[in-house]
Amino acid sequence: MKFVKQLISLAVLLCQLGNSALAQKMPKPRPDSVSVALTSASAKGTLHWAITNHDEVAVFVYDFFLWGPALSVDHSPEKTTFNTTPVVEQPSCPPNRVAPVLLLVVAPGRTITGELQDDRLERLAGKAVSLRIAVGSDPYTVVDEAKQFFDSNCAHSPYDAIVRWGTIIESKTVKVQVQ
Repeated sequence: MKFVKQLISLAVLLCQLGNSALAQKMPKPRPDSVSVALTSASAKGTLHWAITNHDEVAVFVYDFFLWGPALSVDHSPEKTTFNTTPVVEQPSCPPNRVAPVLLLVVAPGRTITGELQDDRLERLAGKAVSLRIAVGSDPYTVVDEAKQFFDSNCAHSPYDAIVRWGTIIESKTVKVQVQ
């Protein structure tokens, strides 16, 4: 029985080492390998989106805020951008109240669709809006780094792991329709 436990422990260790080695070799997805498109935007608070993986390997989308409301909104004279991901690193101190690292897989050559619900769209009727997402190649590294950043003594926010891991992709703009 002791031999079986040692064998299982060795197998788990080898899997973990394999995942770490694999994660270090995987580059970030190229910005042109994944696209995000807004198919419509409604002043009733809905952005319809489609994410397409043009690559030959699966990608992972940070999706905690993909369904709404957005994590943050950036305003400029030309457009308003709904960020479903953190886009810059920002140190933070405990209690580090952040959303978990939830990832959605998009298979090679596939498109997924959905809608973001956000009441801030109600004030943007007739204005241009876009959407930002983060995509990455490996789900393990971002989760591990977020755990490390949680205990970083205010040097990092767990969100910094998503910024470092992901390729930030922005959609083209669409006008918010009055309904």
